[in-house]
Amino acid sequence: MRKAPRVALLLQATRGFDRGLLTGIVRYAVLHGSWTFYRPPHSYLRAQWRFAPKDLEAWKPDGAFCPVNQLDKFTPLGVPLVAYDVSEYSGPVPAVLSDDAKAGKLAAEHFLKLGHRHFAFCGYGSIGWSRRRCEVFRTAVEEAGFRVEVYRLGGRAQIPWPKEEPALREWLHSLPKPLGLLCANDDRAESVFEICRGLGLGIPEDVSVLGVDNDQYVCQMQNPPLSSITMASDRAGYEAAALLERMMRGDESMAGQRILAPATGVVERQSTSVLMVGDPHVRSALRFIRENATWATQVSDVVRAGELSHRALNERFQAELGCSIKTQLAGARVAYISRLLIETTTPIQEIAQMAGYEHDRHLSRYFKRSTGLTPAAFRRKYTLP
Repeated sequence: MRKAPRVALLLQATRGFDRGLLTGIVRYAVLHGSWTFYRPPHSYLRAQWRFAPKDLEAWKPDGAFCPVNQLDKFTPLGVPLVAYDVSEYSGPVPAVLSDDAKAGKLAAEHFLKLGHRHFAFCGYGSIGWSRRRCEVFRTAVEEAGFRVEVYRLGGRAQIPWPKEEPALREWLHSLPKPLGLLCANDDRAESVFEICRGLGLGIPEDVSVLGVDNDQYVCQMQNPPLSSITMASDRAGYEAAALLERMMRGDESMAGQRILAPATGVVERQSTSVLMVGDPHVRSALRFIRENATWATQVSDVVRAGELSHRALNERFQAELGCSIKTQLAGARVAYISRLLIETTTPIQEIAQMAGYEHDRHLSRYFKRSTGLTPAAFRRKYTLP
């Protein structure tokens, strides 16, 4: 009879990304045979407990998930490890990373689609994933002919908030408005909300704020609710658990494997629900597209909402947004279908009907032409099995 693996899991799951990792790890353990987990106690018991390597050694784990900054405590155990909370690490221990490049690109596309002309990034200067998101965001915006103002002071631990708050306040106050502001994660966005309230800046009218991680608690607690980029950390957690299983069985060794949590899309809430478009006809048409992407809207329907001829409205779309009405409509419809595939378990046949397609094969052809994947393949790629 196979012995249940003993797995040390130093994952408190206080942030949305980490909760996703935990969900994926547990899902794998449930589906592939029970694991016994060793976890530190909750915070209210911490005064009675301190982490010590000898405790783990006595427990005799077969493997472990641990933060990268505690690898030195786990390496002497001589068991397979998977690291998380990785900023800069190039060692042999497998690690879970976030798809920072895709997150930055999605943010730029989102703000450009809304018609923004002024852009900024607020992150943590000392953290690698924050810098990478900033670099790709800035490159994509600059390629579109604009520039990004970057907050330079931010460090996660070096600057206490009472000292950093005045600098961040001054920086936000100095930026041109209206503004499309990407924050390195939802926690950073929460701080920006606080500053904007103090300055009397409206969200999204003056500052349109976008976070990363789509932490449901943080996003919904904001007023207005925070738009955020979803990182499929649950998928990464599942893959990390599968890798740890193979290593514990001796089928694979630790060789610097990297598991990527993909950025799957923008969950749009009220913090970015504003259209920075000067032309009122284009604004009306875009609003109509966004509100009616859930059914088989045609270009002719959008034209009626824009109150101009097809040719005249299309020319204004090209002038304001650099693309056609058809392109905007297709993008909104694909985004709607993608959210249904990732965030729900609704059968694809029902999704096809909700999106206005008579048969799911029609939806499949349309969706694959836009994304390169069938709806079923897209759901498999970005959700847990």
